[in-house]
Amino acid sequence: MSVKNPVLAEIIDWIKVLSIAAVLAFCINNFIIANSTIPTGSMETTIMPGARVFGSRLAYTFGEVQRDDIAIFKYGYTCKNDKQMYRENDEHACPLCGREDKKNSVVYYVKRVIGMPGDHIEIKQTGTADASEFHNINIGLNPDGTTPEVPVGTVYVNGVAKEEVYLSEPMIVDGRQFPEVDVVVPENSYYVLGDNRNNSMDARYWGKYNMVARDRMVAKVYVKYWPLNDIGVVK
Repeated sequence: MSVKNPVLAEIIDWIKVLSIAAVLAFCINNFIIANSTIPTGSMETTIMPGARVFGSRLAYTFGEVQRDDIAIFKYGYTCKNDKQMYRENDEHACPLCGREDKKNSVVYYVKRVIGMPGDHIEIKQTGTADASEFHNINIGLNPDGTTPEVPVGTVYVNGVAKEEVYLSEPMIVDGRQFPEVDVVVPENSYYVLGDNRNNSMDARYWGKYNMVARDRMVAKVYVKYWPLNDIGVVK
């Protein structure tokens, strides 16, 4: 049907263009690309706080999760009643007030995949490091003013020490605030940690729900695109 009024015809054309653009944007954002902002320093220095990243949904739709992937995954929810963030759980509800997951806001995390299905993951104390080696956490002095030795550790995958060149400082393992770990990764699940191991709320602290199920993996992060002076490939 032709429209004789040129102004009306132009309006209709613009509506068509905007509608197509909206549909394309929806498809790209929900099926091809995942866009995420990193709110904390848990992935320093690989990804800095406030950075924005693009991830490929297709990588996990048609491919498999790989060890050392930096992944966007569904962590849990923020309750709209008490404003508290909580880990996804078997009750499918906020543990404080009981509000159902579907009524709350989804929370996504970005971490590095350390353990694959069937892996035996251990984090063990293996020595000490001088406090001067730490830059992302404040290590106080001893009462006599000397620099303390800090207990540090290593990640082992199936009994083999994992080389982690992306860590900017030694990983503290004191058996208390920074726990030792001994777990086997279940089928269709993954064990994830932050690169800033001394300031990351990751699988070490998630208790019963310390694994990420395959169907909660959203996208593989490939690129940092903001800030402009830190654009680059993520690995």
